[in-house]
Amino acid sequence: MIEDGRIAARLREGDSVPGDARRVALGGKKLAPGFIDLHFHGSLIFESPDGFASALGRDGAEMLRHGTTAYLPTSVAWSREVLAGNLDRLAEAIDAGVPEAATPLGLHLEGPWIHPGAAGAQPGGAIRGFDAAEGADVLARGEGRIRMVTLAPEVDGGAELLRLLGARGIVAALGHSRADAAAVEAAIDRGARHVTHLFNAMGTLHHRAPGLVGVALADDRLSCDLICDGVHVDPRMTRLAARVKGERLSLISDRICPPADAASFASSGLGESFGSGRLIDDGVVLRLEDGRLAGSCLSLDLAIENARRFSGMTQLEAVAACTLRPARVLGIESERGTLRPGARADFAVLDDAGRVAETWLGGARVYEAGERSGPGPGTRSSGV
Repeated sequence: MIEDGRIAARLREGDSVPGDARRVALGGKKLAPGFIDLHFHGSLIFESPDGFASALGRDGAEMLRHGTTAYLPTSVAWSREVLAGNLDRLAEAIDAGVPEAATPLGLHLEGPWIHPGAAGAQPGGAIRGFDAAEGADVLARGEGRIRMVTLAPEVDGGAELLRLLGARGIVAALGHSRADAAAVEAAIDRGARHVTHLFNAMGTLHHRAPGLVGVALADDRLSCDLICDGVHVDPRMTRLAARVKGERLSLISDRICPPADAASFASSGLGESFGSGRLIDDGVVLRLEDGRLAGSCLSLDLAIENARRFSGMTQLEAVAACTLRPARVLGIESERGTLRPGARADFAVLDDAGRVAETWLGGARVYEAGERSGPGPGTRSSGV
C-alpha cells in the first residue's frame, strides 16, 4: 500500500483495504525495488558544465526504461581546475532536481587519486596523488553530495584521504590500484569498505601475492561491485565472485553513453573530450583504439539477466545485487532498495522473462514497456 510516495504497509492475503484505495493489477508480474547503480558515467563525461543538467535528465530518463530509479553519476579523472569547476556545476544540477528521471543520489568520484599503472581508460594526464589543500577544497565544494570516492590507497597522501573520507561519511572504495595485500589491509583499517569493479584495473591475483583482488575476495569487511557484461569479467570469475562474496557483491553498469548516432561517434573523436583518446563502441563495451576497455554498454536489467546465466544466482539474489546490496553500501537501505514499509515507492515491475515492464518513482508509474518505440542506448544485447 502506497501513500505520499512511500510504502505505507505490506498487506497479507485477506487484510482489509481502505475503501478509497485504488488497486493496480500487475497481471502476475513481479514487483521489485527500483534498481540502484553505484557507477554510471552516462553522457555526463562528454558534456561541458553547461550541459550537466541536460545530461542528468537525458540519462536519468533512459535509465527508467531499465528499472533503474537511483544512481551515482560518476566522474573520470579531471585536472585540478576542471574538477573544482565541474563539482560546482554538478552540485547545482543535482540540487535543482531531475523530474521524471532516475534520481542522482550524489557523486561518485572515480579518481583522480588513483595509480597511473592501473588507469584503465582514465585520462592519464589528470591522475595524481592526494594533496591536502586540493582535497579540502574538493570535499568542501562537494559537501553532502560526494557519496563515494574510488582511490588507490598506495598513492601519495592516500592515508590522509581515507581519514578525510571517513570523517565525512563518504564511502571509500578501493580501485585503479596496484596495492599489495599489506597496503590494502592498512586501508581497510583506515576505513575503506568497498571495492570498485572487482578484477578490473587492479593487480592480478597470485597465490603468493594476493593484492587487492585477493584481499577483496577474502576479507568480509569489504563489499565489492562488478561489471557483469561477460567481457569486463569472464563469466567463470563472475561465478567465483558470487560464491565468495555472496551478499557483499553488487552489480554496476560502469556505463558510458555515447551520442545516439554511433557512426558519427566513431568518427568524431569525442573520447578526446575527457582526455582518453578516441573510443570505439561495439555495442557491448567501449574501448580505446589500443584495445583497453573504457566502459560498458550495460544496463542493470541486463546485468541481472547475465548474473543469473553466468553465476547461477537466483533471480532474487541478482535483483538484490542491484537493490538492497548497493543501498547498504551507501547506508540508505531503509530508504531505497527494499519493499519495507517506510521506504520510497520506487519499483521495477518484471515480466516472466525478467524484462522491465514498468518503472515507478515515488508511487507514480513513469515508464511502461511499449509506450515508446525504437531502440535506445540501453537496448543492446550482451553479445555473450
